[in-house]
Amino acid sequence: MFKSNSYLATETISLDKEITKLGVQQTPLASILMAMGKVGKINAPVHTWREVTLDDTDDIGAVEGNKDIQFYQTGRAQLTNVAEIFQKGVSVSGTAQAMSGNGISNQFAQETNDRLLELKINLEKKLVSGTKNDGSTTPFIRRMQGLENWVDSNNIVTAATPSKVSEADIVATIKKLWDNNGSGSYIALVNADIKTQLDNLYKDAYHYVAQTNTFGIVVNRIQTSFGNIDVLLSPFADAEKMTIFDINDLKIEYLRQPQFEALGKQGDAVEGFVVAEATLYVASPKKIAQLSIA
Repeated sequence: MFKSNSYLATETISLDKEITKLGVQQTPLASILMAMGKVGKINAPVHTWREVTLDDTDDIGAVEGNKDIQFYQTGRAQLTNVAEIFQKGVSVSGTAQAMSGNGISNQFAQETNDRLLELKINLEKKLVSGTKNDGSTTPFIRRMQGLENWVDSNNIVTAATPSKVSEADIVATIKKLWDNNGSGSYIALVNADIKTQLDNLYKDAYHYVAQTNTFGIVVNRIQTSFGNIDVLLSPFADAEKMTIFDINDLKIEYLRQPQFEALGKQGDAVEGFVVAEATLYVASPKKIAQLSIA
């Protein structure tokens, strides 16, 4: 009988620690989730969980000695996302593997590292802007739903002036989270265009610590009466959207953690591949707000 212990330890090599340290600048959302330990394990390609909605009955007062007890329960709507497979192959000829130079002593290891970085970049893209597809139709590839597409429609604010971010727009957007009992500590995911507008918007309102060799105004945090926003610049964020969320409401859920699987020697080449199967967990669409300047 073939059992799990029949596998060799070298057939699959976990890369979950290595991927955390790769490409932090290119993959800000994935990197911060990994660094904070906001990762988990799922057991099926379709991940299902419950959205918790607390009862909001306005008056729960009762008379002394009341025997007519009113009972309440938490709302638990079902939410789902699908695990997407990320896979990239590595193949190095015997000649290339025997060569050394340019600071590379092991060509196959270097190629594997490069493919792992590319996998993480693609994972970042899907975590940010992926469109859900259950893979039931051609080409039968499952696609996860990314953060920008999880926003509750009632939490979307349209800019007063198209293509322009204003302070009033930002406050109105973060107030959506305050109205839904948000934590008050948020991250705003933006692309370069909106980030530049934020830098210009607050260039005359800042706290500056004098330095002798660093110049310029960069907005990293915005404070409002409804909470504080740390600005996270991502190359894959929509150029016309600012998506605001609490990092504690998100998690990368792995069906298969990032790993390397060896295919062995094929003729005069060594082959293998890196693979991960993951999805995005969002506690509730109501915990995300979005400013659209379209």
